[in-house]
Order: sequence, then structure tokens, then C-alpha cells
Amino acid sequence: MASPDYWHYPRSALADSVLMAFDSGLSHALTMFAPRRMGKTEFLLQDLAPRAEEHGWRVFYHSFMTDGDEAGEVFRLSLAEFAAGRLKRWLKPLTARVSAELLGVKAELGSQPASAPHSLTEVVQALASGGRCLLLLDEAQILTRLPRNEELLGGLRTGLDINKDQLKVLFTGSSREGLRRMFSEARAPFFHFGTNIELPTLDRGFCSHLAAAFTRSTGRALDESRLWEEFQATGHVPGRLRAVVEAMVLNADLSLAEAVALKLHDVHDEAQYAKILKALPILDRLVLQAVLASAPLFAEDTRARMGTTLGAATPSTTAVQSAAERLLRDEIITRRERGQYEISDPGFSHWLQALAGDTQA
Repeated sequence: MASPDYWHYPRSALADSVLMAFDSGLSHALTMFAPRRMGKTEFLLQDLAPRAEEHGWRVFYHSFMTDGDEAGEVFRLSLAEFAAGRLKRWLKPLTARVSAELLGVKAELGSQPASAPHSLTEVVQALASGGRCLLLLDEAQILTRLPRNEELLGGLRTGLDINKDQLKVLFTGSSREGLRRMFSEARAPFFHFGTNIELPTLDRGFCSHLAAAFTRSTGRALDESRLWEEFQATGHVPGRLRAVVEAMVLNADLSLAEAVALKLHDVHDEAQYAKILKALPILDRLVLQAVLASAPLFAEDTRARMGTTLGAATPSTTAVQSAAERLLRDEIITRRERGQYEISDPGFSHWLQALAGDTQA
């Protein structure tokens, strides 16, 4: 048995509340939103999955983050492989066919004629026949980006609807706009399918835990109150603070302030952010600036300032709306209540704020 990760800050109460909702039959599907680096994947794998297995659930985890344009097919094959591996009494051709598909084999299997792959609904049905199973689908909104996945999403919903007593699902996503497309639009594949929850912001206990783990690892003390100050100053992003502490573990000469400055300007993130900004049309950039400043996007004075910057006539409400829709489609910004917008990635928002400050200086 692997030793526990003493750097991990458990969210046991949240895991218990999620399982209570599933165990009691109160919910069959939940949707969790959390921005990048807030710890949702760590919560799924280190808190919820082990606790669910203790409760007698079989657990299937899948992340769509790295599947690219083949996200739908990779998911179908992964779920089929999971089901076939646990259902020894299920048809042997499934196991063979899944293995062949995963290897890209097109030839006939043995003496049997080639047959079409199982639909996702069939795979889900087979999975349910093996008993209770919890599906943890990470960054699920990625499936909505390509029209080719519409049939697969429909099959997934059908399978989950039919087998909701045996199969429970937790969808997660780091894009509010992507999750809205999947769950909140009237034509969305999972319209009103489950209950929305958010990953709670970590409290000061996280900083105390991190300071104790640092001391355990290095034998050096770390001021928990200073960690808490930095955690608040950088938007309560646990992934960023943990990277700061990791830098101090690896370099004993780094002070906390130096490590914060180092990680605040992460070279990889900054390169990605600069690439995103450079690719935007000029009007889209101005809309992004207005969102950053919390300016009323369609107000006449906001649009007039855009026109001044463009050196042209004031852009119409329709033109600004089109730019906003492009930013929404690319998940750069997201809608909040009452028509308000915000930048989807807190790290990108902080980078833009710093860039604006440098420009004004």
C-alpha cells in the first residue's frame, strides 16, 4: 500500500457530502466548477475516489484535457475497456474488439467477421450490469467543442438516464462557459441533468498544512501567517502557492518573497498568455480590457473609448457583442449573473492586470 502524500490537504468533508448525495439517492449527477489550479483533480483522485471505494463503489476516472480532437472516441474506448475488464461474464468479443480498437487494428478478430464498435449507450448499459459505479469525468465540457461528439453525448445521457440507480456521475470543468453549453442551454445535451456545485475555496488551514509539510520535508520553519497573506494576495489558488513552497524546498536560498516573485511570473504560463493575447483581433482585445476593468461592456462611453483606441468610429453594440461571443466561444471569458462577464482563468486575469500596470507605469 502506497504511503499517503503528506503534502495533500484533504477535503474529507466535501468528499463525504458528495457521497452522501449519491448513497442516499438524493442525486444521480453533480456538476462541479473550479478554475485551473484550484485542486479539483486532486480532490477527485485523492479524496473522493478512495472514499467512494471504501463505500463500495467502483470508480472510473477520465480526464478529457489531453485527448484533443479525439476526446469522444478516446473516452468511449476507455470506458469500454474499464467495463470489459470488470465484467468477465460479458461478451468476449467486446474485450477483443476494444483491445483492437485501442491499438488501431482494423483486421478481423480470429474467425469472426468484423463488427461495428459498441455504442456508448451499450457500453454504459454493460457497466451498470456490474453493480454500482461512480464516474468522475474531469473537464467534461471539452466534449462540447466539436459537433462530432453530439451523438456520443446523447448516448451518454441516455445510458446514464436508464441506469441512474446503478451509475452516478460527477462532471467537473474549469470553464463556466463550457459547462453552460453542456448543461444550461435549452438545446444542451445535458440540459438540467444534474445539480451544480462549486469547489470551495480553501481556508487558512491549507496554509498551516503546507507550512507543516515544508518543515517535515526540509527541517526548516516557514511562517504560516506569511503564507496565508500570499495565498489571499494571489487569489486563493492552491496550485500556485504549492508551487511557491516547492521552489523553496528545491532551493534553500530562496526566501518566501523571492519564491512568490519567481512563480508569479511563470515563464510557461506567460508565454501561453502572450500567445492568446497576440492572436486576438484588436476589438476582441479591447473587449477583454473592458471585462478586466469591470466596465459596462455595451455602454456608450465604453464603446466610445474603444473607438478612440481604434482611431475609428465608435463600434456598434452588435460588433462588441460579436467580439464578446468569440471570447466566450474560446472560453477566454465567461458569463456571470445579470449579463456580467469575467476572465475565465484567474492566472490570465492577474497577468493582464500586471501587464496593464506596466503599460501605465
